[in-house]
Amino acid sequence: MSNSPTTPPQMADRSAERRLSIALFVIVTCQLMIMLDLTIVTTALPTIQRALGFSSANLTWVINAYGVAFGGLLLFGGRLGDVFGRRTVFLTGVAVFTAASLAGGLAQSATWLLVTRVIQGIGAAVAAPSALSLIATTFTAPAARARALSYYTAASSAGGSLGLLAGGILTSWANWRWVMLVNVPIGIVIIVLAIRFIPRLSHAQAKLDLFGAITGTAGLIGIVYGFTHAADKGWGDAQTITAFAVGAVLLVAFLIGEQRVAQPIIPLALFSVRNRAAAYAGMLMLPAAMFAGLYFLMVYAQESLGYSPVRAGFAVVPLTLGVLSSRWTFPPLVKKFGPKNLVTAAAALIIIGLLWLSQMTSSTGYAFIVVPTIFCGVGVGIAFTALNFTVLAGLPPQNAGAAAGMLQTMQQVGGALGIAVLGTVYISRLDNAVATGSTAHGAVAHAAGQALGGGAAFIAVLLLIGLFGLVKTAPAPAPAPAPAPGAQPAGQAGRD
Repeated sequence: MSNSPTTPPQMADRSAERRLSIALFVIVTCQLMIMLDLTIVTTALPTIQRALGFSSANLTWVINAYGVAFGGLLLFGGRLGDVFGRRTVFLTGVAVFTAASLAGGLAQSATWLLVTRVIQGIGAAVAAPSALSLIATTFTAPAARARALSYYTAASSAGGSLGLLAGGILTSWANWRWVMLVNVPIGIVIIVLAIRFIPRLSHAQAKLDLFGAITGTAGLIGIVYGFTHAADKGWGDAQTITAFAVGAVLLVAFLIGEQRVAQPIIPLALFSVRNRAAAYAGMLMLPAAMFAGLYFLMVYAQESLGYSPVRAGFAVVPLTLGVLSSRWTFPPLVKKFGPKNLVTAAAALIIIGLLWLSQMTSSTGYAFIVVPTIFCGVGVGIAFTALNFTVLAGLPPQNAGAAAGMLQTMQQVGGALGIAVLGTVYISRLDNAVATGSTAHGAVAHAAGQALGGGAAFIAVLLLIGLFGLVKTAPAPAPAPAPAPGAQPAGQAGRD
């Protein structure tokens, strides 16, 4: 729709701004829903085990089935958006996720639930990269993109802790099935609003690299499965070693193949920009500490302080609030200081918080962890947003999906890496504490604290990336005027 002579320019601007605001709401809500499902079933696991007859060995796969499918398919899902249209692929992914959530909420057996969790992961891997790439292609002005990414990052980073809280509330106050069914009305609203308010943008007319899709997806599934299995069975387990070996071979084949095709799944030119390559490396390190840190805070709250699942969920609210603060702090800070300085300062703040938490004991109590968890939350929110901002800066629209898929792949692989490595630290310290005569509560507190302190090593690498990997860039300019209703960003002729 174009402006008519009777439509005042101010009304046209307000209408366009409203459409963009609703589009952003849709994208952010989708990302929050996807991230919630990484953890929302955690507090419901004992109830699920009793209801569907899960064995203790298979119960963790209610979580892992989703995580492995999600992490392994992100590269493929990201490129689908570039080839077939981000809006179309986004809607398809949300529809698959929503349908799987409905089926999972109606599950009558363990196998039924696990299959639906895999399908949920597939839908999430298709929708999530398109959600991020839609931000890159819809919000083209750097200042507007910074604001959009601050909302997106708040949803992404806070989703894990909010999922634990929501899962506890739904399981305690309703029924375990609602940890799945809650996605159905949310998904329907996302689809309806996305059809109405997310603009149709151009996409590449290209063929999908099937060899790259197969080898890249299978290789990533092998690596993510290896980390997941190592957390449960150890690094020397035969399945762990086999998964890593097969995954590594397939990823080598993937990288060789990507250099020989005209339209690869991951254009290697994405890594030719120094800041983007450094940001990808940083996105591997940040979730390694963040995901594991959230897990061990919950372990401490429940196993050492004796909190119920719902109360433990509320216990990590300071961390969530710290992350959410990036919504207001990031846009002015990135304009003044730039991503490099923000990543460096945020990493230093997270390290202080993690080292502080490493000193917790069963007698220090909850008050001891409030301030350091806020430090960690603020640092994570700012660093996460700055890394996203850096990856998307100067990105060619035709590669937005691939870049987003790679970014989120690094995030999921990093999270699996952190859980596996720091889980090993936790078990080792727990065994030592028990052997030296510590009480059960004291041993858990000591081991969880040491695991959190170990996370500082990953953030120390992020600090080095901020200091020496990233280079300073020009501050973000002021926001561009809002486009006319129905207008597309420059260079984005509308087709999908």
